[in-house]
Amino acid sequence: MRDGSKTPEPMGGASAPDGSDPMFVIQEHHATRLHHDFRLEREGVLVSWALPKGLPTDPGVNHLAVQTEDHPIEYGSFEGTIPKGEYGAGTVTIWDTGTYELEKWREGKEVIVTIHGREHGSHRLALIRTGGDDEKSTWLIHLMKDQTPHPEHDGTQPYRKPLSTSAGRGLRRGKTVVGSRTTSAGTVHPMLATAAEPGELRERSGWRYEMKWDGFRAIARISGDEVTLTSRNGLDLTPTYPELSVLADAVRGDAVLDGEIVAPDENGVPRFSRMQQRAGLTSPRDVDRARRAVPVKLYLFDLLEIDGESLAALPYTERRRRLERLVKPGEFVMVPPDAGDDLDSALATSLELGLEGVMAKRADSPYRLGRRSRDWLKLKHTLTQEVVVGGWRRGKGLRADTVGSLLVGVPDGGVLRYAGRVGSGFTDRDLDRLRERVDALAADENPLVGVPREDSRDATWVSPQLVGEVEYGEVTPDGRLRHPVWRGWRLDKSPAEVRWERTID
Repeated sequence: MRDGSKTPEPMGGASAPDGSDPMFVIQEHHATRLHHDFRLEREGVLVSWALPKGLPTDPGVNHLAVQTEDHPIEYGSFEGTIPKGEYGAGTVTIWDTGTYELEKWREGKEVIVTIHGREHGSHRLALIRTGGDDEKSTWLIHLMKDQTPHPEHDGTQPYRKPLSTSAGRGLRRGKTVVGSRTTSAGTVHPMLATAAEPGELRERSGWRYEMKWDGFRAIARISGDEVTLTSRNGLDLTPTYPELSVLADAVRGDAVLDGEIVAPDENGVPRFSRMQQRAGLTSPRDVDRARRAVPVKLYLFDLLEIDGESLAALPYTERRRRLERLVKPGEFVMVPPDAGDDLDSALATSLELGLEGVMAKRADSPYRLGRRSRDWLKLKHTLTQEVVVGGWRRGKGLRADTVGSLLVGVPDGGVLRYAGRVGSGFTDRDLDRLRERVDALAADENPLVGVPREDSRDATWVSPQLVGEVEYGEVTPDGRLRHPVWRGWRLDKSPAEVRWERTID
């Protein structure tokens, strides 16, 4: 079905290493219709199913799986574009990959496995055949009942919803469109960067640099005159930032773009603290009041799709060139200039402007949807870390009736491991709302592992659902943050997305 002289797809010949755990891969396939390909290594090949609606996220809702031909082992690492006219023409990217444990394999009838993904965590799945013969037979794929329907909320597993499951509200000519809207591609999970130090790049070529903007990441979808904004964890941001509906007038045609929503200060410098005044608002009255006090802008830095054509496989420099040609800048939307290919100059500019740091992007890298990659590196001037709140301690003196410090953790190995106390950096406005937030999530049991007695004896525990960000001096050998200072809430992120920014020795 494939001609090796016309398509970059692997044609076979490789074998799995002896003794290795069997692999699985889920590939996002932008063919005639967007779908996901689920592949399990078995007896030297990848047994494959097409999933028109992606993996199920609820044990009560099964999804269709259509068995396709077996694929060679090396297809498990394939990403690229299958040319037009060839079988399966379109862009293929890896959504998740890892190993699996086999529980049952009744050939042609039933398969039960537990997959352990690098990006989306572990899930126990069953495939049950319902009809047809061999290839093109129809199956149901089922999330076993011992799984949590939406584990991105439990704070222990790195998981995000499949791309095909999200619906959102849109903005049309400056006003909210009420009702549900599902696009053909669903939620697009952005490519994520890896923390790095400048020394890792100074002797390397082939990189381009951008300023690192201190705001909330957003995927913007334009369909006709409607704009939809989605956070990196699938939250609908559209009603919160109505001024960004002008994006529809700034772009020709339909498009999917990646960018950062920022709140500049009086000097035009984006400030994360100002974003806190806009975060999480949905009431039209609250949004309108905050909008007048703290206007936001959308800084765009990548282009994923134009008029239904995926650009994910193109090099960064080509996507950037097309982005600059596509977007007409205005008061609320712009494409900030990149910082060239000189790292030291980019870092100096970032410091001079009072920005958070620099993004380094490999010039020839594709856009790896939903994946954290070393093709993008983030270099910060200060150390910051996202944390999950697991408890709090009462304050003293003027803070005796409210929160004195938060007890926070970072997910590690399937548990929420204690990372220290945060008691400074809170504004009066933060403190006014902080007690209300933690009281609403009061819990009987301690969700944090490794809290010392002196911190836990008078603590009040909370369900680990809130994500914040702190600035700190260093991390101790036992994984505690030294001198952490509160920066603000990360309502755009779920606990499952939190991980250590830097490796803990």
